[in-house]
Amino acid sequence: MTPIRIARSFVAAESVAEIIAAEYDCPPPLSAKLFSKLLRTQDNDHYLVTAGDGVQYAFRIYQQGARFRRTESDYLYEIDWLNFLKSRDLPVSYPIPRKDGGYLSRLEAPEGTRYYAMFSLAYGDPMSLKDPEQLYTMGETMARIHVASNEFATPHARKPIDLAFLLERPLDRIGRSWTDDRVANLDLVTAAAEEARDELKGLLDKFPADGWGPIGGDFHQSSVFFDETNRPTFFNFDLCGPGWRAYDIASFLSNGNLMHAPAERAEAFFAGYFSVRPLTEEEHAAIAPFLTIRRVWLMGAFAREDGLVGHTFVGSI
Repeated sequence: MTPIRIARSFVAAESVAEIIAAEYDCPPPLSAKLFSKLLRTQDNDHYLVTAGDGVQYAFRIYQQGARFRRTESDYLYEIDWLNFLKSRDLPVSYPIPRKDGGYLSRLEAPEGTRYYAMFSLAYGDPMSLKDPEQLYTMGETMARIHVASNEFATPHARKPIDLAFLLERPLDRIGRSWTDDRVANLDLVTAAAEEARDELKGLLDKFPADGWGPIGGDFHQSSVFFDETNRPTFFNFDLCGPGWRAYDIASFLSNGNLMHAPAERAEAFFAGYFSVRPLTEEEHAAIAPFLTIRRVWLMGAFAREDGLVGHTFVGSI
């Protein structure tokens, strides 16, 4: 029999419930349900957990660390940062401690070691990109997170969201996977990336001291829920790390396609952000090249060679 390698596995929901019953202080009976994973097998696995008292949680099993070169320290950085933000009364989904006080655990899956943690559940509905009040709150809260995080400290290292992460490695992956009929497109992407890099050269050195620090890295309308009182909860910080605050803004603008939406939507977001942390002229000028870099990073994120993304999407579902 030919040996096979397992690239991706899913933990049965009942096994997740058993892990939680053994390790967390949640009253029985416990149930766990895997969130839909039809097209996004490259993401982490999340389970909706319901405890006997009706309280619900989000249980995350991280993908293998090789995807973004993650180690245990990277995950502990994320957990420490979320606990810090919670301590500053910022509206984030926060880690739930185990009975022994720890937050991060690991299991041995067929493809190798995977880490897991449990978080408070974000209640409500996804942010509306057509609601100026929610866009203002989004900008204001992002700025509050940035400002508060200037005081964040942790002994755990997290790989930075620098140009090596955002451009060099994505371009390398794209170059290996875009062949034959896509070579011409690769030249266009490479030229756009180099132009954006050149634009940033004269700006980054002039950023203020707090232009770099912990950022979410992937804020978007689907990872911020608003409850019935219009209070937000930010969640899914898997792409967080030390990075440029201007990139964090560009990432959100790109995710919501706000640069091609009616101007008053981006204006509402910026009004909220500037009410807490005004951008310098250089930071504001860097948003445009960061938008290009964000697009390149996304292309690289999906240009993977481990078989988890697939050749194409399933059509007409």
